[in-house]
Amino acid sequence: MTAQGEDLLAWLNAAISDRTRKAEAALAFGDGFVGADDYVYGTGDGGPYLRVVVPGFEGQTEAATQHFADCGPTSVLRRCAADRKLLELHARRMHSCPATDETDYLDEWTQFDHSEVCPVVQHLADGYGWTAGQTSPSKGDQVT
Repeated sequence: MTAQGEDLLAWLNAAISDRTRKAEAALAFGDGFVGADDYVYGTGDGGPYLRVVVPGFEGQTEAATQHFADCGPTSVLRRCAADRKLLELHARRMHSCPATDETDYLDEWTQFDHSEVCPVVQHLADGYGWTAGQTSPSKGDQVT
């Protein structure tokens, strides 16, 4: 794999591992609640729970609870596992993927070898904060 491809793949694996670690840490709260003056949320049996007490937001509690369920630690762990499965199919493997050529024409059977990064890996990295056109992450880059 090219240096840029290795950098992207290493960065992406680190980003997925970081998200996984944070989601697992959030689940460690169990039935405990975390909160501030304007909200309280937690996980556990029948959870997640969310109580919002921001004036004007009271009617959104159900929607906010559903958002927490959809975007909470369990959801993040599922997404990270799915992304790792996509990497297994597309990283460091010879395969075909749809890609645009130098004239921006979609070629549905572009061949990628072991040393090339296909668009699927690049798009996965975008979802973790990789900047388009970034050539390699520097030591100061943060996984967001």
